[in-house]
Amino acid sequence: MEPIDHPVSRYATDVLEGKIITGELVRLSCERHLLDLEAGADRGLIFDCDAANQILNFSKMIAHTKGEMAGKPITLQPWQEFRHGSVFGWKKPRDFVDPVTGVVTTKLVRRFRSTYHQVGKKNGKTTDTAIPALFTQLFDGEMTPEGYCAATTRDQAGLLFKDLRLMVRASPVLKHLMNVWRYTIETPRTQGSISCLSRDGNSTDGINPHFVSRDEVHRWTDRDLAEIVVNSMLSRSQPIDWAITTAGASMASICGEMRKYAEDVVRGDVDDDGFFAYVAEPHEEDDPGDPKTWMMGNPNLGISFQQEDLKAIYNKALAIQGQMPNFRRLHLNLWTEGAQTWIGRDVWDKGSQSFDVKNLYGRQAWVAVDLSRTTDMTAIVVAVPVEDCVYLITYSFLPEGPKGFITRAQTENKSYTSWRDNNWLEVHKGGVIDEDQILQRLEEIRAAFDLQEVAYDPWGMKYLAQELDKRRFPMVEHRQGYMSMSPPMKRFEELVIQNRIRHNGNPVLAWAVGNVHCDVDAAENIKPNKAKAVGRIDPAVAAIMAVGRAAAAQEKRKAREIMFV
Repeated sequence: MEPIDHPVSRYATDVLEGKIITGELVRLSCERHLLDLEAGADRGLIFDCDAANQILNFSKMIAHTKGEMAGKPITLQPWQEFRHGSVFGWKKPRDFVDPVTGVVTTKLVRRFRSTYHQVGKKNGKTTDTAIPALFTQLFDGEMTPEGYCAATTRDQAGLLFKDLRLMVRASPVLKHLMNVWRYTIETPRTQGSISCLSRDGNSTDGINPHFVSRDEVHRWTDRDLAEIVVNSMLSRSQPIDWAITTAGASMASICGEMRKYAEDVVRGDVDDDGFFAYVAEPHEEDDPGDPKTWMMGNPNLGISFQQEDLKAIYNKALAIQGQMPNFRRLHLNLWTEGAQTWIGRDVWDKGSQSFDVKNLYGRQAWVAVDLSRTTDMTAIVVAVPVEDCVYLITYSFLPEGPKGFITRAQTENKSYTSWRDNNWLEVHKGGVIDEDQILQRLEEIRAAFDLQEVAYDPWGMKYLAQELDKRRFPMVEHRQGYMSMSPPMKRFEELVIQNRIRHNGNPVLAWAVGNVHCDVDAAENIKPNKAKAVGRIDPAVAAIMAVGRAAAAQEKRKAREIMFV
């Protein structure tokens, strides 16, 4: 069988051709698979059809243990075949050094070590996770494979483990290959085991996982446990971190960070060949009562539960509006409570046409500065109106930090390195922003443009503001409360929606805009909330300020022209 003919590829093709209804992020995951079939070999990637078939065939050895399907063999649906087949089918070469002889041998190992699966409630997540949990014990070629059902509490960790015990006992094959005990499942043939792992249960010291299931990651609040799980896998040749969840209530969380990273990977904003993502969610603005929207968040709709059941839940949420947020989160698989994206990436990207900054020199320009107080990012944005559009030139600055830039990039955002190398991000030596370099950049901007204003928030910018004032820059205070930020933020929204913003595809600005979440007051005024942001938003804040000042000036000019006509 050729890889393009495999069920994994057939699913991906059907999604891209519109034969299967999915949301945008699933479509991007499918597109990533097909593109890697074409060009992945250049990066050493190989899709092994036999390896993918092995996990798919193994699933038939497991039976359902609950409900009407109890006792019947599991039949994977195409969306499940795509995920399991992708994780176990994609391979890459890896060098291994013999510790005694020093001889290097190259072997094919799994490409994906980290995975993130987000689907709505009642889509069979527990049953689905049992397949790789049991398979990696028996048929992975790994001796003493340690498997864990991990959660922040012992009770939560035990939910999957209890189902695994039932599945082993109910399988005519597995019950002869594995021994089921109260607190562990043992695999004599490989000397492997599966047990629970939680912060309030057994110790995490000395674990060496080959497979870890992290169920309902949106409930995880223990960052230490998450890091222990991931870091303890390093000595394994092809471990799997299997994180599966329904959408959560706050993106400012461990799960929210994973969800954001998953989107960055499938969009191609972050290069990570070792990370697999399947995020089944509709667009936030899709009709919550449309069955197509339901399907986007529930790929198992019509299989593990029926459309009539979901319709009844939706109708109740319509009648009792307080239940609508839970319907959106649990059954549409959409993040709630301040997690709604301010401007969608698909809308933002429409303004990414490239332009030559030099062609704008000499034009009127409005500048905004968002200066960091400590180690945060600083941004300068130049807004240049040209006919009906506003062109944005964004400069982003970041101090390397006390432990050095590479450590900071690995800790905060791996893309910092590529942004620096491609001149999208300027890195300052030391632990804080070098304000003299900011002054120098503003002088260069004044020399290149007909500078109209420099908007700034006076809080925390005393030295720089005084120095700019001495140098006769046209300074304008621009605070960041509702009164100051709401009009420019709404104007910014309008221009983006009308495709009248040109941002040159700046990835730092795109990242910052994607991190923005809004606060809304009783009068429907809006402002960015830095506390709710998962990542930095400083370039976005500066862009809002600059565009707002430029738009206000343009509107005043037009008003004067009309007055004197």
